[in-house]
Amino acid sequence: YVAMYSYKPRKPDELELSKGQYYTVAERCQDGWFRGTCLQTPATGVFPGNYV
Repeated sequence: YVAMYSYKPRKPDELELSKGQYYTVAERCQDGWFRGTCLQTPATGVFPGNYV
């Protein structure tokens, strides 16, 4: 997945998204959030699914 928008985390378990960077999605939560990993860095966490 490619981030369409940047996202700044509000909680420690959230993943920062940078527009244009690539992310894998390991889980799609029922609340619309995704759990995944940034492919350019080792960072993992949850992020809003509508941003990718």
